[in-house]
Amino acid sequence: MIKIPISQRRKRERERRTNEIIDVAEKIFSLKGFNKTTMDDIAADLELTKPALYRYFKSKEDLYFAVVARGVNILDNMMMEAVESKRTGIEKIHATGVVFCRFYKKYPDYCRMMIHARSTFLECYESTSFQELTKSDKNNLEIMCSAIETGKKDGTIRTDIDTFMTAVYLAESTIAIMQLSEGIDEAMKSMGKSNQDFIVHSLELMRYSLENKK
Repeated sequence: MIKIPISQRRKRERERRTNEIIDVAEKIFSLKGFNKTTMDDIAADLELTKPALYRYFKSKEDLYFAVVARGVNILDNMMMEAVESKRTGIEKIHATGVVFCRFYKKYPDYCRMMIHARSTFLECYESTSFQELTKSDKNNLEIMCSAIETGKKDGTIRTDIDTFMTAVYLAESTIAIMQLSEGIDEAMKSMGKSNQDFIVHSLELMRYSLENKK
């Protein structure tokens, strides 16, 4: 019988416990939101003392980012798969918007937490999980820039636009599309339109603005 070294067993146990804490935190953050969730709530659900919880995560923000990191990994994988499946630049860049909308529809809690995290907790930049979020933002912008450059070369995207600025515009606009105000939402319904109708229309407008019409 092979004996697992004590240090390795402890590492595995810590990883198991860490994931268990993130599981519970994800459930409570999704239900109550960041502001209304306390470390006491999470510790109580886990039947841990709060000091014991702080041995795994130094703050509520740090734990929040650990949950967000899970969503980030899912989105990154979806983005890469979608872009690699397309041939032309315009198809690739359109796919990035479609993927984010699909992610928002399938994982709304992750999406809300990601948007909240990237705009609220900049002071937590030393957190490993926060760095994963900023790394993901950078990687996704690089994917979009690559798609735009591919489109410029294959003739499907205009060559007179700034690649990086366009990628930032598309990324931020897509996030804004997801955040319809209640007033606009009600106006849409009164006209027999849905949020999905608005999303599809907006993505088509963005695609049209980039296409090389020559």
